[in-house]
Formats: sequence, C-alpha cells, structure tokens
Amino acid sequence: MGERDDAMWQWSAVEVASAVRGRKVSAEDAVRSVLDRIEQADGRVNAYATVDPDGAISAARQIDAKVKAGEDPGPLAGVAFSVKDLIVTKGMVTDFGSRVFAGNVPDHDAEMVARLRRAGAILVGKSNTPEFGHKALTNNPLHGYTRNPWDISRSPGGSSGGATVAVAMGMGPIAVTTDGAGSARIPASVCGVLGLKPTLGRIPNETAIELFSSFINLGLSSRTVADLAAGLSVVSGACVTDPWSIAVPPATFAVPADPRARLSGLKALVFRRMGNSIVDVNVEKQFDLYLDLLRKAGVTLVDGPEDFEWDKASQFAAMRAYQRARLDHLLENDRDRLDPSLVAALEEGRNQNLMDVQAAPAVRSGLFRRVQALFDAHDLILTPTVAASPPPYDQDQNADFSINGKVAGPLRATWYGYTGTFNHTGHPAMNIPMGFTPDGIPTGLHVVGRWFEEQRLLDIAAAFEAMAPWAGFWPPDA
Repeated sequence: MGERDDAMWQWSAVEVASAVRGRKVSAEDAVRSVLDRIEQADGRVNAYATVDPDGAISAARQIDAKVKAGEDPGPLAGVAFSVKDLIVTKGMVTDFGSRVFAGNVPDHDAEMVARLRRAGAILVGKSNTPEFGHKALTNNPLHGYTRNPWDISRSPGGSSGGATVAVAMGMGPIAVTTDGAGSARIPASVCGVLGLKPTLGRIPNETAIELFSSFINLGLSSRTVADLAAGLSVVSGACVTDPWSIAVPPATFAVPADPRARLSGLKALVFRRMGNSIVDVNVEKQFDLYLDLLRKAGVTLVDGPEDFEWDKASQFAAMRAYQRARLDHLLENDRDRLDPSLVAALEEGRNQNLMDVQAAPAVRSGLFRRVQALFDAHDLILTPTVAASPPPYDQDQNADFSINGKVAGPLRATWYGYTGTFNHTGHPAMNIPMGFTPDGIPTGLHVVGRWFEEQRLLDIAAAFEAMAPWAGFWPPDA
C-alpha cells in the first residue's frame, strides 16, 4: 500500500482488510491501533461500555495464523468492529445499559455478530446505549453519558450513540447498531457518519423479543460507503430463526464506478416536516443545498403532500406497548435502579388506552399501504434526519426543546420525527452526512427507498461522497 502518514485507526475497513489479506500489515497490528485509539480517546466521549483487548488480540492472532497458513481469513479480515450493548455477544458482557443486568455474559452471538466474526472481523467491545435503548439520547445509570465528539457539551443522540461516536472518532470503522425509531440514523446524523436501517428482514434479528410484530432492525454505521457495502454484504441473508429473514437471499453490495450517473432519472418526494412544526434554519439551509446537488445530478424533486397521515400516535403506542411487555416486571423490584426516564416510559405504557394498543397493528398496516403507494411514482423519499443540532448531553428526554430560539415542544415530538415511520413500514432508510451547521455540528440527509433497495441508497450516498465528501473531516480530537 506504500507509505502512509495516517495511523491505522484512521483506515477504512476495506483498506484494513485489503492490507491484512495481502500480508502488508498484520491483523494484530491493525487491532492494536484501534485499541490504542480507544484508550487514548474514549475517556473524552465514553462511547464504549465494555472493551475486550485480550479477546480482540487473541482473535486477531487467529486471523494472522490463517493468513500465514494460506487460508482465506474472510473478506473483513482484521477489521475492528463494535456492537451495541443491546445485542448479545458470546463471552462478552451484554448488560443493556442496566444495573439490573450488570455483568450478564451471554453464551451465544446474535447471528449478525456471528457473521461478522466468520468474515474475519474482530469484536473489540460493546458501545454505550440508553438503558434498553428506550430513548434518543445516550446515557444510562450503569455506564454514564456518551458525549458528541464534535462538541462534548452536546448529546450524540441515540440510542446507538456510542456506536456512531466510536465510528466518528476512529475507534473501529464499523459499528453494529439497533434501530427501533431512528436509533441508527439519529446519532449518525449529528456525529457525521453513515447510519443504515435496512429493510425489515435484510439483516436477521432473530433474538428480538417480538418476532412477528417487530419494528426493530439491526443496522450498521461506518465512515465510508465502501465499508457500509462490505459490511452489509457479509451480514445479509436468510436466517431460519427470524421469520422476516427466512427467504431473504444473500446479496452483494458495492460502490458503483460512477455513482453520480446512477442518479439521473430518479424521482424523489421531499418532506421538510413530518409532524414537527419547526426545522432549524441552518439545517434547512443544508437540506436545500443537498437537494440542489441532487437536482443538478438529474433527480426530479417533488414536494410531498403536507397533509399526509403518518400515524405517529399509533407508532408511539406500539413502542410503549412493546417496552411494557418486555420490561414492566422490573418496576416491581428494581424501580430505583432504573433510569428515571425509563420508569416514566413504562408508566406511560401502563396508562395507555387499550383500544389504541389493540388498533396499532391495523393502523400500521394502513400506514404501510399509504407509504408503499408513494413509491408507485417515486424512487425515494427525502427528509432531514433531525430537525436541529443536538441538545445538551444531559437533556431530559421529556423536557422541552428549542429550535430557532423558540420552544418547539418535547424533544421526542420535535427533534427526530422523521425516522420512526419507516421502522413500522419496513422500508430501508439511511442517514447521509449533510455538512455542518454554523455551530460546528454535523447534520444529516435522510433517504428512504423501496423494500430491499439498499443498493440505491448506497448509490445516493456514494454520489454525495464524491460531490461533498465527509470522510476527511474528523472531530477536533482527531
């Protein structure tokens, strides 16, 4: 690869794997570089709940032994990755950000994690999350607050905040996320990285509590489109223990040779608001700039109907019902050990109107049909990912949030209203970095496609990577 001035922790996953497979660097050296970076930088941002240096180095040495023996070490050989601390990992603590489950060590991997390991990737640790992933901010009573790497007084969003901070800071080029209402995309937008929620079933989520009514996806975050394509290629495909994935064939994703050419002739619906009344003027300015880039590349843009019914109340009812069914029992003996905002969420679940909960599946079906119909004449839906720069790191999930100097309302109703709909309809959606607002915080473009058209989302991201590159920008620490 020739001489390079940058440290290996700044290399992309594709670059690392190519160098390891080509015997130009060892997997151990590549992983040690990331582990050193974590030790040097994570104290500032608290992206990791758990780090396993010994396990990572041992796994890297096994990869190096395969390379030395002439065996295939896998397409992601030597690539360090993190896993959100809601996803089970064999032999590594998975405590869900909860004091109730502190020290819990599963005896198996989630299938997505197992696929990455089989591909030669090296698990270095578990990324921080709100307790049981219940909110769009990243903190919990066990592991504390995760900070935004661009401004540590700010939140990185959530609930996959630790994952996207790790990627943004060079503490592993690929991160495994979860996304139940935008959890992979919201933090990706304000950390300046890619965040993908795939089509329901594209990546198996066989460990989900609810399989048939699931709206929670496993996803990926990375700094480069090539890394996202490589990771998605490895983890996609059928899994007989996930009903949504049973018949999903394996797929190979790639960066097109001329991604800008892939845009010509596409038609996109644009929604500036989705139930929220206010968008930050600087976010909207960036949004307009990026829409103009698409227009110049040959994309036809049409404003979506302002009166479209997104059924947000039903989505909220389904979320609270799921949380209560899974976690309500903790209120009896562990209330004082839980995050107060989780307690409030579970109490809301207890007080829901029964008819709202019972109607939610039918309402979800109607929402799917209406959104699906939007794709009859359009290839994409475009929105901002969030309505404004992130709040302070210690913002209360239920407290008011200000936009453009005005109180907009509760954070959950005003900041991230664009993402959750597509968990319930199953459509693939991605955050693409969309430059910076004047306060120096990244913002994001939210792109939604037809079922199983992740490649088109990758094409859009690759076009922006060429037209308005972001991978060369690192947070101040880096």
